[in-house]
Amino acid sequence: MSSKATAYVPKMADDAVKAKTGKTWKSWFSTLDKAGAKQLPHKKIAEVLSKQHGVPGWWSQMVTVEYERARGLRETHQTASGYSVSATKTIATTLAKLYAATADAASRKKWFPRGTFTPSSQTKNKYLNGAWNGDARLNIGFYAKGDDKAQIAIQVNKLAAKEHVESEREAWKTALTKLQRSFTA
Repeated sequence: MSSKATAYVPKMADDAVKAKTGKTWKSWFSTLDKAGAKQLPHKKIAEVLSKQHGVPGWWSQMVTVEYERARGLRETHQTASGYSVSATKTIATTLAKLYAATADAASRKKWFPRGTFTPSSQTKNKYLNGAWNGDARLNIGFYAKGDDKAQIAIQVNKLAAKEHVESEREAWKTALTKLQRSFTA
């Protein structure tokens, strides 16, 4: 086992994964090593967990991703289609007003970071999705948090390189702060 694999600490505690899957991280990683998972693509590793060990769908994905990270096969924020980053903000406004400030192009322009957004699908007061700066995907979710409080969750997917993760995160954190201020001005 490499020192990188030894130093890796999964995002979830051993007790939690053992309670849901029957094994600790160390045991799963050993089981997957013995199954030759280092040479398998993500989908096949998840299938080994699901079909051979009866691990339920979400948990087979969780164990697969943590295994890939532990073995240096996947970096933090890396997905099968590139890199991903998210930002959220709870704002003192109604769900409808928050959605409108995002769905309306003129309103959106006042707070969105620089870039090109081309909407592709939306459901009023729930989500707005589309292309972001060409090849990336933007998924925006809206959630009521009370009568006069709502949350916006931004997920940027398909980023081409790891180097884009932090700049996107900072751009969206700044944008969401700007959006929040627009409701208190």
